[in-house]
Amino acid sequence: MNARLLVIDDDDAHREGMVILLEDEDYLVDQAEGAETAMQLIRKYVYDLIITDFKMQNIDGMELLKMINDYNPLLRVIMVTGYSSIEHAVQAVHLGALDYIPKPVDPTKLKNVVRRVLQSATVEKTPIDLTKEIPERYIHFGEIIGKSKEIKTIVKKINEIADIDVPVLISGESGTGKELAARALHETSGRRDRAFVAINTGAIPKELINSELFGHVKGSFTGAIDSKKGSFEEADGGTLFLDEISSMSQAVQVALLRVLETGQIERVGGSRSIPVNVRIVAATNVDLQTLIEKKNFREDLYYRLNVYNIDLPALRERKKDILLIARYFMEKYNREFRRSVNGIDDEASAFLEAYSWPGNIRELRNIILRAVISAKEIIRKKDLPESIRKNQQRSRAFSVQAGTPLPEVERMTIIKTLQLAKGNKLKAAELLSISRRSLYNKLEEYQIQDEEFS
Repeated sequence: MNARLLVIDDDDAHREGMVILLEDEDYLVDQAEGAETAMQLIRKYVYDLIITDFKMQNIDGMELLKMINDYNPLLRVIMVTGYSSIEHAVQAVHLGALDYIPKPVDPTKLKNVVRRVLQSATVEKTPIDLTKEIPERYIHFGEIIGKSKEIKTIVKKINEIADIDVPVLISGESGTGKELAARALHETSGRRDRAFVAINTGAIPKELINSELFGHVKGSFTGAIDSKKGSFEEADGGTLFLDEISSMSQAVQVALLRVLETGQIERVGGSRSIPVNVRIVAATNVDLQTLIEKKNFREDLYYRLNVYNIDLPALRERKKDILLIARYFMEKYNREFRRSVNGIDDEASAFLEAYSWPGNIRELRNIILRAVISAKEIIRKKDLPESIRKNQQRSRAFSVQAGTPLPEVERMTIIKTLQLAKGNKLKAAELLSISRRSLYNKLEEYQIQDEEFS
């Protein structure tokens, strides 16, 4: 599948000259004469690389780069600039542009830079170094992706605790990415060069859980034909991720508590204590405090595991990230299944953003996988499951309970209208038949924050 490029320049001769050069290299090349047309194409298609001129009428290349980053910060951009604007080009690189090409454009230089950028793009992106300052525009660590304040908070927490060698409890609904957060914690810690072992304690039969965790000696039970290391020994020096810890029996909880207190394990059927140096990261999708009250989970174990807590937000609480994650999965499955789905149209995007995502990221991933398989060129409304389409129809209206104070009704109406206008305040003011200044006054009066409608 040939790489798809977008060339943006308001000088027809320069733009068409670059298009011809790149088409001669067998690239599929689209072109735009300005930022408005460019953004329409970017929203419609998936581009492997964008090449934009710096100096353009109305909206220059620097401002366009910011617009592209806001829409999808994973898009790759090269800046073309006159020699007098090299300083600005360097600034563009700091903003995320991968390279810049001086004018007049040298054909060989253009081809070489494009080839190099595209070749580097075939390698999986290197995760950001969480020990450094987090970029303001987005987070991309493996499959932890987002630009919302919620996901930035999570990554800051991972950075904060990574090298403080204490147990961590990750909580959150099913499908929010608890194992991904645990892996990120391991990869940014001093244990990164040792093993990361993940075990779902809820998926292992109760009669085997002790053997899986602590290992066993030969002949200790029927079928134990050889001695076997458990997860603790396999993770020695590294990190052990224990998912669904709420499913552990009382006996296993006692054994785990002993390991946390002594730093030693005993294999099933064995009598020798084995020292282990393991960082435990546990995860739960239920409220452990409630289980403690019902005597189903040990309070002392809870406090041992919950030295530091990372609570992952549900996908519905980070609306800004939905389309960014959807496009990530779309590009991933395009590569994996040799598909060429080129984007998500505006109507389908609206459906995805309006859905409540009870299954969180796991549900989004599965829906995008099915859409990539079924879609023709672009993911459209028809490629989405009926449950999402019905949800959008229900969400277009909201009910107001009798007796609701009028200021609260007005506040709700403003928020819903801003959501419908995708945060565009001018459009929202027009829909509400008020001036933009009046809308700003209302936002201040009701203390409505951008996060409530974006």
